[in-house]
Formats: sequence, C-alpha cells, structure tokens
Amino acid sequence: MVMSWLTRSFMCVALIAVSCRPDAIELAYVYDAGRVLSYQMDAHAEARWDIRGTGSGSYDVSFEVIETVQSVDATGALVLVEMRPLPAEERGLPSPGLESRSFSLRLGTDGELQDVLDLNGVAASALSNEEIGFIGTYRPALPMERIHLHDSWRVARDIAAGATFSQLDMRGVLAALGRDESGRLATIDFDGSGPVRWETLLPQGAATLEGTADTSGSAIFDIDGGFLRSGDSTTVGDFEVRVLPGGGRAPISGTLHLELELTVNQSD
Repeated sequence: MVMSWLTRSFMCVALIAVSCRPDAIELAYVYDAGRVLSYQMDAHAEARWDIRGTGSGSYDVSFEVIETVQSVDATGALVLVEMRPLPAEERGLPSPGLESRSFSLRLGTDGELQDVLDLNGVAASALSNEEIGFIGTYRPALPMERIHLHDSWRVARDIAAGATFSQLDMRGVLAALGRDESGRLATIDFDGSGPVRWETLLPQGAATLEGTADTSGSAIFDIDGGFLRSGDSTTVGDFEVRVLPGGGRAPISGTLHLELELTVNQSD
C-alpha cells in the first residue's frame, strides 16, 4: 500500500512537471534577400612561446563587419561579408589580416559554413590554405530540431581566427529565454574542443602550428528576427610550432600557447 501510494504520488509530480514545461521552440537563422546586418568584431589575443628562446606578445584588433544576403534557397543563403579594419594595437604579436576584405559564403539555416566562394573577388579554388583559413563565421551553431529550455545539442564546428583545419566537437545549450522591446531572445552557451592546424605569422617568421584548442562562449540570438544580436568566445590552444624564418635559414621548432577572446555586437 505504501509503495503504491509513493508510485502514484511520483507519477502525479512527474505529470505536473511535464505539463508545466514550456513548449519546444525553433532556433534558425533567417535569410531574406537584400537584408543587411552590421556588427563590430573585437579580438584580443595573448601568446607565449618557446621557439629558440622564450617570448610573449598580444594584440587588440577590431573590424566593422557588414553582411548582405545576396540570394536564398531551401538550404540556406549566399552572403557577402565585408570587413573593414578599425585602429589596432600590436604588442609583439602580429595580428591577422588588418586590410579590408570581402568574401562570399554559403551559410545554412543552423549557421553552418557550407562553402567559401571567393575572397576579394578571387575564386576560392585559386586561394591558398592560409588565405581560406582566415574566412569563417562567428555564428553559434544552432540545433537542427526544436528544443526546450536547458536542452543541449552537439555539432562539428570550424573554429575562427585563421585555423586551416579545425573540426571542433561543439556542445550548445539553450541557457535562457527572454524578451525585450524588439522580440524574443535566446541565450545560447557553447563549448567544445578538437585538433587544430593553423598557418600564421609570428615574429620569427611564417609558422605552421598543430595542436588542440578548447573554446567556450555565449550568444544572444533574436528568435523572431533569426539573427545574432551579440556573442563572445574564448579559445585556448597549445601547439607544436614549425617556423620558416626566410632568407635561406633553417626551419626552427618550438611550442606556443595562445588565448583568443572574440566579441561580436550588432551595430546600428
């Protein structure tokens, strides 16, 4: 009798909990041909290295980013992205890509980078791995199905900031729901890790880096508008480094620890 009463009580509580749970919602990027979105992207990086001697450096760079949706189909959209550099500060660590650039991407409704088509009018097939590596998307990956508050999902995701190979196993969480005068908002937390191969410039010369990276962050997503309001992420990596100093000098090797903080905010 006691067990039966406990069982019925537990079932009643469970039914109440289920009935009170908010309905599942859909999170998807909305692309309308001709739509223009503007952002400011700020990056702060710090590095420590031991490459024929120890050293450290950092930089702060910012870009004005303008996205224009050029065409739309059932799987996503063709988007033109223009990046215009703002004043930068380098302290012993070269910052990547301080020139203006524009590139065309194919993006899925979940934010997936499906394809890079061109950079500054040059077809992607004619670009080097290093040039392609600096092209990415700062959108958090969205779930492919409707989800409830506090649900999580997993997706393979490319890392930003110049990685030429970086399949991160990412986990997203619908951390909070809210509303402001413009509509419904979703707070998305995310984290992940994976192998990275990266080509970049260091004070010693052109370098290839191979290692692992961990990234985490959060984003505010406009549910009704289908676009990113803001986002921030931190990526930490440890790498084995091979540097080509140039001038016919022999390659040198060493290690590098890199921390990158990236912030994106929608601008008027």
